[in-house]
Amino acid sequence: MRLSLTTATLFAFTLFTSIKADDSIAIAMAKFCGGLDLIAPTENDVFVAGGDVVVTATRVPNELKKTITGLDLYKVNADGKPEYVKNTWKGSYDLETKASITDTIPQDQGAGLYYFRAWITNMVDGQHGPDCIKLSRTFKVTTGSHTNESGFVSYAEALDDVNYYKPEFAKGCFGLEVREFAKDQVFRLGDHVPLYIDRDSASQTESLVKVELYQSVEGPDHSVGVVWQGQSSIQNAFILKDHLQIDKDKFTTGGYYYYKLDVTSQVKGEMCSFQSGVFKVTT
Repeated sequence: MRLSLTTATLFAFTLFTSIKADDSIAIAMAKFCGGLDLIAPTENDVFVAGGDVVVTATRVPNELKKTITGLDLYKVNADGKPEYVKNTWKGSYDLETKASITDTIPQDQGAGLYYFRAWITNMVDGQHGPDCIKLSRTFKVTTGSHTNESGFVSYAEALDDVNYYKPEFAKGCFGLEVREFAKDQVFRLGDHVPLYIDRDSASQTESLVKVELYQSVEGPDHSVGVVWQGQSSIQNAFILKDHLQIDKDKFTTGGYYYYKLDVTSQVKGEMCSFQSGVFKVTT
C-alpha cells in the first residue's frame, strides 16, 4: 500500500512528499516557543464552577523576553470536540522562568473536562513579536461540592462518571476527526482511497505515527496491513490518500474495512487512536 498526503490549508506546518517536516518552520518554532510549558492545572485537579484556578507557566530562559498575554478556557464536549468557552484573562504578565495567574471558572459552566490555552508573546526589540500557544492538561470541573465534619469532600458529579470525564479525553485524545465515507461506500482494489482528516487548532493531538487498514468480519477485527509508519506533525485539515492494495490471502469481499490512525498526544507518553468510517472492497 502506498500513502500520499495533500495539505488542505496554507497554515499546515507539514508538507508530505516523502512525509518530511519543513525544517525552517521547525527551527523558527523552536527558537520562539521551545522550552515553554503549562504545569498547572494538572489532570488530578478538580474545581467547582465559579471557583478560582491557578494557571502556571514555565520557560527555559533565553535572550527573548516573553509575556503571558491571554488565557482562553476550553471544554471538551461529549463528541470529543474542543468548545471555546471564553477569554478568561487578558493582560501582560512577565514570564521569566515561572509565572502564575489566578483565574476563575465561570459560574454558569457545567460538569466536564476543561483546559486552558495560554497566549505567550515574544517581545522583539520592544515590539510585539510572534505568539506561542500552550495548552494545559485537562482538569475536572463539577457543579458543586460539600465538605462534611470529617473534612471529606464530595462532589455533585461522581469523578469517575464517564458521561462527564472520559479517560480517553483526559489523555489528550480529542479534537481530531476522520470524516465518514458515504453510506455503503465501495472501493476497488487499486483505487486511491481519500481520508479527510480535520484537526481542531485547540486539539491536544500532535503527530501521526501509523496508518493501518483493518478488516471487520465475524469475530475480532484484524489488521490487513500497515499503510504508513513514521512520525510527522499534523496541523489543521489534510487529506491522506491510500493506493488500496490487499494481499490475496487477506482479501475477502465479505465484511467491511476501515482505517485506524495512531496519533501521539501532547500529554507525554500517551497515544491516541482514531478510526475512519467503514467501506467495502471489490476486485
